[in-house]
Amino acid sequence: MSMFSRFDKDLKCADGCLHKAADMFFHPIKEDIFHDWDTNHPAFPGPKLTKVRLECKEEKKEEVKVVVKEEVKCKCTETVVVKECGECCCCCNCAPPPPPPPPPPPPNSVRIYPCFMVIDKYAVIESEWAPTMKDYSADKVWQLHAYLPDVAKDKIIVDIIEKTTLVIHGEGVFHTHCGMWPGHVEHCCDCTRKDPTPFCKKFTLPANCKIEEARVEFEKEVLVVRIQRG
Repeated sequence: MSMFSRFDKDLKCADGCLHKAADMFFHPIKEDIFHDWDTNHPAFPGPKLTKVRLECKEEKKEEVKVVVKEEVKCKCTETVVVKECGECCCCCNCAPPPPPPPPPPPPNSVRIYPCFMVIDKYAVIESEWAPTMKDYSADKVWQLHAYLPDVAKDKIIVDIIEKTTLVIHGEGVFHTHCGMWPGHVEHCCDCTRKDPTPFCKKFTLPANCKIEEARVEFEKEVLVVRIQRG
């Protein structure tokens, strides 16, 4: 049994003295000389055993609204602003985003063979000799046929300058033994005296040619350029 199980009763019997209450607890037999011996000390007062009525008052709790502010990056101006909600323009009152920049203008000079790429304008100087070529123009399409026997595909380049001039240049094969043939005659022979010779030839494109729709094919020693017209 704990010494505090009947603390109130023992303290009352000891006239409110803690020392006497301890002697009575540790020496409960009255015949024991230490049960109620005179310690010759003043009484050590214990707590007052009074009943206290506790009254609980209900306190009204006031609702406290917590506003969380955070620094975020504005979606419109790309600057850091303080906001109280998850939206952008409604809180930071930033200006509307600027309009997107206009698309860049289409290039004026491009290479369409062997690959499509943008190039710079250059001066065209035609060579004295060039392989046999002929252009054809219709309402919907413009075509160029170039006869290039014994010529490798990676030796030919086709450019369009300022959207008005088509230039075909590269390295052709010149039959030195046979000499120069008229431009309207396709020359083909079995002679072995063939020399690689650079050439350059230009053609004026008709109006309304769609440069972005240009197509080039090189099959069976014939190069064909097709450009749609608007």
